[in-house]
Amino acid sequence: MPVVNDQMQSTFSPDTSRIAERAAHRRTPLAAFLFLLALYLLTASGHLYSPDEEAMYYVTRGLATRGDIAIEGDDLVPMPLREGRDGRMVSPYGILPSLAALPFFALGALLAGGASVEVYEYLTRFTVSLLNAPVTAATGAVLFSCVVSLGYGRRAAWLAAGAFGVASLAWPYARTFFSEPLAGLLLILAVERAYSASVRHNRRALLISGVATGLLLATRIAALVAAPFLMLYVAAATVSCPGASRGMAERLRVMAAHLGLWSLGLVPGVALVIGYNLARFGVPLASGYGDEASAFTTPLLTGLTGLLLSPGKSLFLYAPVAALALAGAPLLWQRWRLETALLLLLVIVHVVLYARWHAWDGGGVWGPRLLLPIVPLLAVLAAPVFERAASGGWALRMVVGIVLAFGTINALAGVLVNPAIYLNMGIPRRLIYFDGAYSPLLAHWRIAAERWQARYGGGQCVIGDGFYFPEMRDALLPRMTGAYGTLSCRSDRPTLLTLRINDERPTGAPPGHPTLDIAGRRVALRGGQGSLFYVLAPPGAPLVLQVQPFVQTIPGTERQRMVGLRIDAITAIDDHGVRLPLSDAAIEPPPASPRYRWGWYFVPTVRHTTDLWPGYLLRSEIGFIRALAVVGLLVSTALAAGVAGGRRLGVEG
Repeated sequence: MPVVNDQMQSTFSPDTSRIAERAAHRRTPLAAFLFLLALYLLTASGHLYSPDEEAMYYVTRGLATRGDIAIEGDDLVPMPLREGRDGRMVSPYGILPSLAALPFFALGALLAGGASVEVYEYLTRFTVSLLNAPVTAATGAVLFSCVVSLGYGRRAAWLAAGAFGVASLAWPYARTFFSEPLAGLLLILAVERAYSASVRHNRRALLISGVATGLLLATRIAALVAAPFLMLYVAAATVSCPGASRGMAERLRVMAAHLGLWSLGLVPGVALVIGYNLARFGVPLASGYGDEASAFTTPLLTGLTGLLLSPGKSLFLYAPVAALALAGAPLLWQRWRLETALLLLLVIVHVVLYARWHAWDGGGVWGPRLLLPIVPLLAVLAAPVFERAASGGWALRMVVGIVLAFGTINALAGVLVNPAIYLNMGIPRRLIYFDGAYSPLLAHWRIAAERWQARYGGGQCVIGDGFYFPEMRDALLPRMTGAYGTLSCRSDRPTLLTLRINDERPTGAPPGHPTLDIAGRRVALRGGQGSLFYVLAPPGAPLVLQVQPFVQTIPGTERQRMVGLRIDAITAIDDHGVRLPLSDAAIEPPPASPRYRWGWYFVPTVRHTTDLWPGYLLRSEIGFIRALAVVGLLVSTALAAGVAGGRRLGVEG
């Protein structure tokens, strides 16, 4: 360990080779950041998932456009808001994520400049949803630095960063606007800087640890549970410092100075919390969670079983590095007892806290969302295992490789499929969480396979983009189109299609003038009720029904949509007389209203093939130039990050 103060020496003597090695490789954490950032940008979702995110988005929007934190508007997603000062509605969530998202919101507003409100709504949400990509990548970089500073090699640090950033639920959550990724970054930063201050006697590191802890409170008020343990660590690390020449009185004086400096770092975060509370409620200690203080109603055993052992929410399944942490903790204890105690206490207090919470599952989300902030700590605890795997025999390498591959497969399931799709299929949550056959880890791969087959499988006629959901639950037809509807027969032979369409319109609606586009050739169709058409489709050629739409209110709701033709029946027979089955890959036009567009991403009847941003962008109706600008910005940034990361590794290799 490097020593910067001769009067307060560490237990480790100066090692010039180690110092030189660390100086040579000081940029490696940045390479980890760049690689993770490239991955997260390329696999971003480009949308928000929950009412919690919507509430934080509207705080960002209010600050950017009105300089106000109140949430205003009539066309809003239902959100868990609170009544604040003067009867205004405010968010109960921490202010820091909303503040951090301001540059991202500004980017979206810039891209949407001069466009319609719908384009503005889409693009500002798109860019705000990117916040946690650099946040989670930065967490991986801090984790990397922490492992190296504990005396482990770069290979172990890379494995730890990968176990967190790729092989855990951190990857799916890097695509969201939830506050847990930011809380995870601040928590590992507070730990790493406190440790660095203890071994290097670095006052700036100690101050940064306090700042990170204070900002934790401005991110999630529940993060308050971490502050006492970090404070105790700062005190214990000072008292247990092995400077034999100092007496206990001197150590206590130094401890008081260190605690004072660390506590000074809390000021910005605490000031943010108090200022935000005053702005919302006019009371400095009113957080918006006062009525939920008695909501710790889940029996501890039930919550622990759900968070640790259930097939639908277990931390060990969604972050398998937790299993390696169990093996690594005793080994870390042998070298770093105080640090191991801190890490274990932080993990335990978070698990127990959320096990008692009434919504221990974190809501309709992927895995144990509330435990995401402790996953970087688990990766640090697993560092001795990674070190031995990097330099040991094939057996341990195989075990670690299997664990990381398992975690990556599970994380990818949460990346490819929106978790809310499965959770909105009407299956009881009890089965989803506690019955292995219904676990999202399996269900997501089934959904991905079914939707891929429905859209790209051969020997079928695909009901594609532009169609709404069917009017009957157990039948694919009848259903409405929007301004267009796409059919595609996946056959290598000519196919005879028989279509029965209905263009009946309410009084005052514009005439439909329906047409059918076949491989670039447009044919006018006869309107009216029950019109029957026969079409010979060339192999693989898409058919596009086009019509002038009219406004329809969905029965039983206030939602309006633009509809065109009703398709009552479709039959498809190839020139050998083989009847092709119909498959449902329909993606209805995105609603203009934010209130309903939110559901467009996850309603099971909207058959998105993946939960990745390119598919949504293609259907966003923001215009070719803006879509091209978004693609160029995202892809070029990701590629630049990947190339820069590779160059840094090459220089240091």
